[in-house]
Formats: sequence, structure tokens, C-alpha cells
Amino acid sequence: MPYGSSFLSIEVPEQNIIGILEPPSSMPSIDVDVAIKDALACPVGAKPLGELARQGMKVSIAISDASRPNIEKWILPVVFEELNEAGIKDEDITVIVGTGSHRPATTEEIAAMVGDKVNSVRVINHFSDSSPLVDLGRTSGGYPALVNRYFYEADLKIALGTILPHPIAGYSGGGKAIAVGLSASETISSIHTPATLDDPRTGLGKVEGNPFIQFGYDVARLAGLDLLINAVVNEKEEIIDIICGEVELAHRTLIERSARKVYEVRFPAPADIVIVAAGHPKDNNLYHVAAEALGVVAGNGVQYPCVKKGGTIIVVSPMAEGIYNKTMFASLSKAKPAEVVRELKTAKIDRPGMHRAYATAQILCDYEVIFAETKLDPEITRRVHIKPMATVAAALEYALAKHGPQASILVVKNSHRLVPVLAGES
Repeated sequence: MPYGSSFLSIEVPEQNIIGILEPPSSMPSIDVDVAIKDALACPVGAKPLGELARQGMKVSIAISDASRPNIEKWILPVVFEELNEAGIKDEDITVIVGTGSHRPATTEEIAAMVGDKVNSVRVINHFSDSSPLVDLGRTSGGYPALVNRYFYEADLKIALGTILPHPIAGYSGGGKAIAVGLSASETISSIHTPATLDDPRTGLGKVEGNPFIQFGYDVARLAGLDLLINAVVNEKEEIIDIICGEVELAHRTLIERSARKVYEVRFPAPADIVIVAAGHPKDNNLYHVAAEALGVVAGNGVQYPCVKKGGTIIVVSPMAEGIYNKTMFASLSKAKPAEVVRELKTAKIDRPGMHRAYATAQILCDYEVIFAETKLDPEITRRVHIKPMATVAAALEYALAKHGPQASILVVKNSHRLVPVLAGES
């Protein structure tokens, strides 16, 4: 099983396994430099970067933080080169790390993403609670759009992002780089609510009519995003497809052209026991594992849960970074899951993380969850109503005793890169 930057070997009774679910491993990488230059030269629904960029312009580039694959290391050098060729100086380029409600990127992480120009272009982290903002009004759905001022005030605005399965938006990428990555806590919290989570149009792999994905497009357009660059990666985090263009057209095109083929994987039936590993870089803290492991196999937004109601979910992820989001932990640990669900359903959601507590509590109401071989403090695990166990073997022995020796087991690897689809369903 993927475990941080390495692997963890586990033993599972072969006669109980009904399937091993993982992203396809045969997706070849491409000639990245050629593909990026082609995408920039032939964008969909927008002018090529070479025509948009003009001498004297101030340029802002939104990028992802370290919780996403590092596509920046390939894309930014080509973008910088084209901007320089258009007469734009390095000192007029600002790269903004779209942290959303996450921690700021470290010096090492920034260097890994920005590369050789890390000391010649301006690089800053966005802080949802303290960065200068501009109020752009409201989206078509009525959500407030408060966006990073440094990004908005640039003459040319570019956003980079990876398209991955997302437990609410359907797929990440698109306008989410701005609407979440570079927005105020108020904006982020306004869409991350129980009402959004419970909306049947939101959820893993759902795109059509999804209010979250539309929110992203709206905020990006209000912010004046000129060019979106989105990519799809394989299991080695190598780019296998890339697109450039207008935010909605480019995003939707790449989802249908590549993302669904890469991430949507069929499984035979819901199992009594699911063993799941979120996979790097989504397995290093409680906050991300709650969404990318638990949410993928059993979340409210999952059209096809991998586990039967009353079943057991065994999570195999290190979570060495700890809690990560204190708001989620505080909201989830203050009461039993059913009470957390009741309270948050009608509460004012004004801090990022409350939504994750609500979604996790929903799962805990219907399933038993075990964290096995995690580096997370066992007391923290217990406080969020999850059972800590020292080994996967002990967790599996416990689950088989509970569900019976004939219990069905589904193994799910790299769940953060999966949209499970039940066999026979479209």
C-alpha cells in the first residue's frame, strides 16, 4: 500500500478479497516541454500566451500548494520563458501560492515548484485571513467573492492546477485555484457548507449542475483570470495531458478528454471491510485523509460507496503532519458524531474545516473507522471517534471477527486519485 513517499506491505486473506481498486498504472507520460508549448500556443477559448503578454505588464500566476502534485516544476519554466520573450521582466512577475485554508508553503516547497527563477521572480503565499483582498461582489449563486488583491491587480492573470477527483467539486482544477486557493476565509466557508455537501449535485466525479464547480468558474471570471493551465497526471505524478484556455471550457474539456479515463475505476460490489490508503501527497494529515480516504470510499457525496452500511473502514496512511486543520478537529471532537452532524447542519459555517468535520461525522454515523499503523497520536484519533490500532494485521483480525470469516474485503490504493464506479453503472 502507498504510505507517504514509500510503501507498506500488508497481508490480506486472498479468499476474502473481492477487488483491488487503484488508478490505472499504464498511462504514459508525454514530452512535457512540447505539450506545454503546444497548449500555450493553441488554447481553447482564449488567446495564446504570446499574444496576451505585452512588454511592461505586471503578471500574476496562481499555483497550488504542496498538497497537490508538483506540475509547476514543468510548466512554470515554459511560462516564464514565453513571458520573458514577450518583454516581461522577472521582477514584474508574481507567483502566488494558493494555500486556501492550508498552511503556507515552505521555502523548500516553493523552490521545488518555482525552480531556477525562485530568487528572480516574486513569490508569496496567500493567507485567507490576512492577505490584502478585493471585494468582487457575489457569484451567480450568491456567494461572496473576496480575492487576493495582488492577483487581481495584475495586468495578466494566469492560474495553474491539477485536475484530480474532488469530494465536493467533482474534480479539482478550473476556477478552484482562485475561488478557494486565493480567496478569503469568508469566501471559502460560504461554499464549504452542509447545504453544499448534502446537495445531490455535488460529490466525487459529479460535474453537471454542480454548484461548487460553478462557484469556481464565477469567482475566476470576476477576478479576471486570463488563462487557465490544467493538467492530468499519472500515478508517478507525471503529466499525461495538459490544456490551456478559458477557465470553464478548458477545465471541462480536459475532464472529459482525460480525467474520467484516468480516475474513474469500477469495483464489483460494496464490501464488509475496506482497506484504504489515500496516497501521497494526501496522506500526511488527518484533514486530508478524512476527505481523500474516508470521503472517497464512503462519503455523502460518493455516488457508489465502496463499503456496506455498518461496515468497517481500515485506513492505512501515515498522517505524520498531525491534525493540520484545528477547526475540523475541534468541531469533530466536541461531541459524538450524530450530535456533530445535528449541530453543524444548522450552525453558521464561518471557518474552513467545519465542513470537513460535518462530512466526517456523517461517515462515522454509518461506519466504523480504524486508523492502523498511523503516526497520528492515538489520543487524537480516539477524540475524533476513530479506533487506533498498532498494525493492519490487528485491525483486520478485529474486523474479520466482527463481520465473520467470510466477510468481503475491498482494497483501495491511492484513493485520492480515484472515482469508484459500481460495476454495471454508467
